[in-house]
Amino acid sequence: MKKQFGAILLSVVILLAACKKDNTTNSTSGIEGSYNFKYISAKTNSSVTGSSGDRAVTTSDYSTISNGGVVIFNNGSLTAKGLTYSVNTQAKAYEYDGATLIDSLSYPFSFTLPSSNSTGQYKIIGTDSIYFPQGGLTVPTDGSGSYQGSAGGGRFTLSGNLLTIIQNVSRDSTFTDSGETYKMIQTATTSIVLEKQ
Repeated sequence: MKKQFGAILLSVVILLAACKKDNTTNSTSGIEGSYNFKYISAKTNSSVTGSSGDRAVTTSDYSTISNGGVVIFNNGSLTAKGLTYSVNTQAKAYEYDGATLIDSLSYPFSFTLPSSNSTGQYKIIGTDSIYFPQGGLTVPTDGSGSYQGSAGGGRFTLSGNLLTIIQNVSRDSTFTDSGETYKMIQTATTSIVLEKQ
């Protein structure tokens, strides 16, 4: 696994998905309007375990920079115009042989979402949750490539002119590399902050 350790370290997560409640309401008027995209804060954890028991854990904690764009909530329709941001941070990686820590390091992690436009839908669930049937506001990535957007949501608060959407993410997958099978568990907590125009 040491041979693939460098590639596995790139499993830093910015996935956006979350919870769904049962009590649905059709009222979307509380958050309707145009918002400037302020930033995303994220805490990520990616754990890759090989069939031999070796494990690599990568974590990061950051806020996006060079943020831009407008997000419009309008009666269940979501539009993002010129949405862009960058991540420029350090990720921490730990390599284990079973339960024994054998190596650790920090390395730079950078990502830029080019200015992009998108449309979708949203539903308000209860009084404090939002659900995105076609996926969230950004393109999810783990540092080694983009994922397809998937349905998800989160809890929101509207305080003055700031709308904050907090999302918890969990994704499990397996892959094979050089004949060894690996299980990857990725988790993240993200906060998307928007400012009403």
